[in-house]
Amino acid sequence: MEKARKNELLPAFVAEHLLVSLVTAVILVVAGILISEEAVEEARVADLSSPAPSPVPQTVFPDLSLAASVGERKTMFLDFIQDYINEQNYLITLDRLRLLAVDETLSNGGALSEASHEWLLEIATRFKVVEAEFDDRRDWLDELLFRVDVVPTSLVLAQAANESAWGTSRFVREGNNVFGQWCFDPGCGIVPQQRRSGATHEVRSFTTLHDAMEAYFVNINTNSNYQFFRELRQTMKLQQRELDSLVLAFGLSRYSQRGRNYVDELQTIIVQNDLTARDGDYAAAVGMLN
Repeated sequence: MEKARKNELLPAFVAEHLLVSLVTAVILVVAGILISEEAVEEARVADLSSPAPSPVPQTVFPDLSLAASVGERKTMFLDFIQDYINEQNYLITLDRLRLLAVDETLSNGGALSEASHEWLLEIATRFKVVEAEFDDRRDWLDELLFRVDVVPTSLVLAQAANESAWGTSRFVREGNNVFGQWCFDPGCGIVPQQRRSGATHEVRSFTTLHDAMEAYFVNINTNSNYQFFRELRQTMKLQQRELDSLVLAFGLSRYSQRGRNYVDELQTIIVQNDLTARDGDYAAAVGMLN
């Protein structure tokens, strides 16, 4: 069934309207992050305290050579990387909830506390949304909400597997770079052995895998190359659909020079490894919040 869905058009996924309020609430309760009305009100004038501890990933990359089979090696890699994905989606979810509270406060003519105002400017800087570039504050906040959002676990895992050769590339071993992210300042990373003549890019080096994962999420949510991805995500949410990684993969065709072939590769990895089964995590589902 997954394979049949792979080549269907987007309207097949966004045409129906589903009520997800109850489902979302249940997920939030299970995750321990359901925000009461009092907490939301408090967030309008002060910091939104973290209602549950952030997931804590392992810090040591597993020795995949110890796996007894290819299947076991893949599972080790996926389990390890998923912890980092959960962490980022968790943090983005908290930021989004707080941003929604701030948005409601300003929409109702309220004033922000100094701490909330500083936080708003900080997150706007992180997600590269400059207020001065918008004629209306409403448009500025809308763009922030457009960008500050989760990425489905299955799609991130597929990219990590593809870009790192399932955790075996030297860019992972030497620079914690799971997603093949580039940089262009001399010495900023690792020079590819097969870099074409005249090219100046390097494969970015990260101190930790946490840093690499954080940079990936910022890249997907801010880079103009992935505007279509963000539009697909928003369309699904407006239609109250769960985020579907097989469709969202179409928004990442510009991540690689392979274009549509790259999209096919991601979709194949998702299907063959049943990665959508890992999308039950609350962080992916809570991203449907408007």
